[in-house]
Amino acid sequence: MAPHHAPYARPALAALAATTALIAAGCTAHSSSPASSSEAPKSSQSAKPSKSANSPQSAQSSAPAAVKEAEGAARTEDTAAKKQAASPRGTPWCGTERLKVSLRSLESGAGQRYAALVLTNSSDAPCRTRGWPGLQLAKDDGVKIPTTTERDRSNASEQFTMRPGDRAWSRLHWTVVPGTGDPADGTCPEPRTLRVIPPDQRRALQTEWKLGTVCGEGELDATALRLGSGPAH
Repeated sequence: MAPHHAPYARPALAALAATTALIAAGCTAHSSSPASSSEAPKSSQSAKPSKSANSPQSAQSSAPAAVKEAEGAARTEDTAAKKQAASPRGTPWCGTERLKVSLRSLESGAGQRYAALVLTNSSDAPCRTRGWPGLQLAKDDGVKIPTTTERDRSNASEQFTMRPGDRAWSRLHWTVVPGTGDPADGTCPEPRTLRVIPPDQRRALQTEWKLGTVCGEGELDATALRLGSGPAH
Protein backbone atom coordinates (compact mmCIF):
# COMPACT_ATOMS: atom_id res chain seq x y z
CA MET A 1 0.00 0.00 0.00
CA ALA A 2 2.88 2.49 0.85
CA PRO A 3 4.49 2.31 -2.61
CA HIS A 4 1.13 3.06 -4.20
CA HIS A 5 0.82 6.52 -2.47
CA ALA A 6 4.57 7.64 -2.75
CA PRO A 7 4.12 9.71 -5.99
CA TYR A 8 1.60 11.96 -4.23
CA ALA A 9 3.80 12.50 -1.09
CA ARG A 10 6.71 14.08 -2.98
CA PRO A 11 4.75 17.11 -4.36
CA ALA A 12 3.28 17.74 -0.94
CA LEU A 13 6.69 17.72 0.69
CA ALA A 14 8.08 20.03 -1.97
CA ALA A 15 5.22 22.46 -1.50
CA LEU A 16 5.73 22.44 2.26
CA ALA A 17 9.43 23.15 1.85
CA ALA A 18 8.74 26.03 -0.54
CA THR A 19 6.21 27.56 1.86
CA THR A 20 8.71 27.34 4.75
CA ALA A 21 11.39 29.05 2.64
CA LEU A 22 9.04 31.88 1.68
CA ILE A 23 8.04 32.44 5.31
CA ALA A 24 11.72 32.56 6.36
CA ALA A 25 12.58 34.93 3.53
CA GLY A 26 9.64 37.20 4.42
CA CYS A 27 10.76 37.47 8.05
CA THR A 28 14.33 38.26 6.99
CA ALA A 29 13.21 40.88 4.48
CA HIS A 30 10.93 42.58 7.02
CA SER A 31 13.64 42.87 9.67
CA SER A 32 16.21 44.37 7.30
CA SER A 33 14.01 46.37 4.94
CA PRO A 34 14.89 50.06 4.31
CA ALA A 35 11.51 51.23 5.63
CA SER A 36 11.99 49.41 8.91
CA SER A 37 15.61 50.56 9.44
CA SER A 38 14.70 54.20 8.84
CA GLU A 39 12.02 54.28 11.52
CA ALA A 40 14.50 54.56 14.42
CA PRO A 41 16.40 57.67 13.15
CA LYS A 42 13.10 59.34 12.23
CA SER A 43 11.75 58.69 15.71
CA SER A 44 14.95 59.97 17.42
CA GLN A 45 15.00 63.17 15.35
CA SER A 46 11.41 64.00 16.24
CA ALA A 47 11.98 63.47 19.98
CA LYS A 48 12.47 66.76 21.95
CA PRO A 49 15.70 67.04 23.97
CA SER A 50 15.27 66.56 27.70
CA LYS A 51 15.94 69.59 29.96
CA SER A 52 17.23 67.53 32.83
CA ALA A 53 19.62 68.93 35.41
CA ASN A 54 22.45 66.93 33.81
CA SER A 55 21.95 68.21 30.26
CA PRO A 56 24.51 70.71 28.83
CA GLN A 57 21.77 73.31 28.35
CA SER A 58 20.70 73.04 31.98
CA ALA A 59 24.31 73.20 33.25
CA GLN A 60 25.03 76.23 31.05
CA SER A 61 21.96 78.10 32.28
CA SER A 62 22.72 77.36 35.94
CA ALA A 63 26.49 78.08 35.76
CA PRO A 64 26.25 81.88 36.27
CA ALA A 65 24.11 81.43 39.37
CA ALA A 66 26.57 78.90 40.80
CA VAL A 67 29.52 81.20 40.10
CA LYS A 68 27.77 84.16 41.72
CA GLU A 69 26.91 82.06 44.74
CA ALA A 70 30.53 80.89 45.09
CA GLU A 71 31.87 84.44 44.72
CA GLY A 72 29.39 85.69 47.31
CA ALA A 73 30.42 82.98 49.75
CA ALA A 74 34.09 83.83 49.19
CA ARG A 75 33.44 87.53 49.85
CA THR A 76 31.51 86.70 53.01
CA GLU A 77 34.30 84.44 54.25
CA ASP A 78 36.94 87.07 53.46
CA THR A 79 34.96 89.77 55.30
CA ALA A 80 34.55 87.51 58.31
CA ALA A 81 38.29 86.77 58.34
CA LYS A 82 39.12 90.49 58.21
CA LYS A 83 36.72 91.24 61.04
CA GLN A 84 38.20 88.44 63.08
CA ALA A 85 41.73 89.72 62.40
CA ALA A 86 40.75 93.30 63.30
CA SER A 87 38.93 92.36 66.49
CA PRO A 88 40.85 91.74 69.76
CA ARG A 89 41.50 88.08 70.48
CA GLY A 90 41.93 86.86 74.05
CA THR A 91 43.34 89.29 76.60
CA PRO A 92 43.11 92.92 75.40
CA TRP A 93 46.08 95.25 75.19
CA CYS A 94 46.87 97.55 78.12
CA GLY A 95 45.53 100.86 76.85
CA THR A 96 46.26 104.17 78.54
CA GLU A 97 42.79 104.23 80.08
CA ARG A 98 43.52 100.97 81.94
CA LEU A 99 46.71 102.18 83.64
CA LYS A 100 47.99 104.48 86.37
CA VAL A 101 51.57 105.70 86.68
CA SER A 102 53.89 106.47 89.59
CA LEU A 103 57.58 107.31 89.97
CA ARG A 104 59.95 106.30 92.78
CA SER A 105 63.59 107.17 93.35
CA LEU A 106 66.17 104.35 93.40
CA GLU A 107 69.72 104.23 94.71
CA SER A 108 71.91 106.77 92.92
CA GLY A 109 75.59 106.87 91.91
CA ALA A 110 78.16 109.59 91.34
CA GLY A 111 76.45 112.01 88.98
CA GLN A 112 73.96 109.27 87.95
CA ARG A 113 70.34 109.01 88.97
CA TYR A 114 67.89 106.07 88.82
CA ALA A 115 64.16 105.73 89.34
CA ALA A 116 61.45 103.09 89.04
CA LEU A 117 58.63 104.00 86.68
CA VAL A 118 55.62 101.88 87.69
CA LEU A 119 52.45 101.22 85.68
CA THR A 120 49.49 99.69 87.53
CA ASN A 121 46.53 97.94 85.94
CA SER A 122 43.69 99.95 87.47
CA SER A 123 40.96 98.25 85.44
CA ASP A 124 38.80 95.30 86.51
CA ALA A 125 40.10 92.96 83.79
CA PRO A 126 43.45 91.51 82.73
CA CYS A 127 45.42 93.19 79.95
CA ARG A 128 48.71 92.51 78.20
CA THR A 129 51.65 94.69 77.24
CA ARG A 130 55.19 94.61 75.93
CA GLY A 131 58.00 97.05 75.22
CA TRP A 132 59.27 100.43 76.36
CA PRO A 133 57.40 103.50 77.59
CA GLY A 134 57.60 106.84 75.80
CA LEU A 135 58.75 109.71 78.05
CA GLN A 136 58.39 113.50 77.99
CA LEU A 137 59.62 115.94 80.66
CA ALA A 138 57.73 119.19 81.25
CA LYS A 139 57.87 122.33 83.40
CA ASP A 140 55.32 123.63 85.91
CA ASP A 141 53.36 125.41 83.22
CA GLY A 142 53.25 122.34 81.02
CA VAL A 143 55.89 123.57 78.59
CA LYS A 144 57.82 120.58 77.25
CA ILE A 145 61.50 120.17 78.06
CA PRO A 146 63.54 118.60 75.23
CA THR A 147 63.53 114.88 76.04
CA THR A 148 65.08 111.85 74.40
CA THR A 149 64.00 108.34 75.42
CA GLU A 150 66.76 105.81 74.88
CA ARG A 151 65.78 102.13 75.00
CA ASP A 152 67.98 100.19 77.38
CA ARG A 153 68.12 96.68 75.93
CA SER A 154 69.87 95.01 78.85
CA ASN A 155 66.58 93.15 79.46
CA ALA A 156 64.69 91.44 76.64
CA SER A 157 61.28 92.81 75.68
CA GLU A 158 58.70 90.11 76.44
CA GLN A 159 54.91 90.18 76.37
CA PHE A 160 53.15 89.54 79.67
CA THR A 161 49.70 89.81 81.20
CA MET A 162 48.75 92.16 84.02
CA ARG A 163 45.83 91.16 86.18
CA PRO A 164 43.79 93.83 87.96
CA GLY A 165 46.10 95.52 90.48
CA ASP A 166 49.30 94.09 88.95
CA ARG A 167 52.29 96.39 88.40
CA ALA A 168 54.89 96.60 85.67
CA TRP A 169 58.02 98.70 85.94
CA SER A 170 60.87 100.21 83.92
CA ARG A 171 64.15 101.46 85.38
CA LEU A 172 64.98 105.03 84.36
CA HIS A 173 68.51 106.42 84.27
CA TRP A 174 69.82 109.94 83.61
CA THR A 175 72.77 112.14 84.48
CA VAL A 176 72.99 115.32 86.54
CA VAL A 177 76.43 116.19 85.20
CA PRO A 178 76.29 118.96 82.57
CA GLY A 179 77.81 118.04 79.25
CA THR A 180 77.98 119.10 75.63
CA GLY A 181 74.61 120.48 74.54
CA ASP A 182 73.55 121.49 78.06
CA PRO A 183 73.32 125.18 79.06
CA ALA A 184 76.73 126.86 79.16
CA ASP A 185 76.23 128.02 82.75
CA GLY A 186 75.78 124.42 83.88
CA THR A 187 72.20 124.86 85.03
CA CYS A 188 70.31 121.90 83.65
CA PRO A 189 66.51 122.07 83.59
CA GLU A 190 64.53 120.76 86.53
CA PRO A 191 61.27 119.16 85.35
CA ARG A 192 58.04 119.20 87.37
CA THR A 193 56.07 116.53 85.55
CA LEU A 194 56.76 113.40 83.53
CA ARG A 195 54.39 112.29 80.78
CA VAL A 196 54.40 108.57 80.07
CA ILE A 197 53.02 106.90 76.96
CA PRO A 198 52.45 103.13 77.46
CA PRO A 199 53.72 100.80 74.70
CA ASP A 200 51.75 101.05 71.44
CA GLN A 201 49.58 103.90 72.74
CA ARG A 202 49.21 107.56 71.84
CA ARG A 203 47.64 109.13 74.92
CA ALA A 204 49.93 109.89 77.84
CA LEU A 205 49.68 109.43 81.59
CA GLN A 206 51.22 112.05 83.85
CA THR A 207 52.99 112.00 87.22
CA GLU A 208 54.95 114.49 89.34
CA TRP A 209 58.72 114.69 88.91
CA LYS A 210 60.48 115.27 92.26
CA LEU A 211 63.86 113.87 91.28
CA GLY A 212 65.83 117.04 90.56
CA THR A 213 67.61 118.24 87.46
CA VAL A 214 68.15 116.31 84.26
CA CYS A 215 71.28 116.95 82.21
CA GLY A 216 72.58 115.22 79.10
CA GLU A 217 70.17 117.15 76.87
CA GLY A 218 67.17 115.53 78.56
CA GLU A 219 68.19 111.95 77.80
CA LEU A 220 66.35 109.28 79.81
CA ASP A 221 67.38 105.63 79.49
CA ALA A 222 64.51 103.18 80.06
CA THR A 223 64.48 99.40 80.31
CA ALA A 224 61.72 97.27 78.81
CA LEU A 225 58.66 96.85 81.03
CA ARG A 226 58.48 93.74 83.23
CA LEU A 227 56.15 92.53 85.95
CA GLY A 228 56.72 93.93 89.43
CA SER A 229 57.36 97.31 91.02
CA GLY A 230 61.15 97.24 91.07
CA PRO A 231 63.61 97.29 93.97
CA ALA A 232 62.69 99.07 97.17
CA HIS A 233 65.55 101.58 96.87
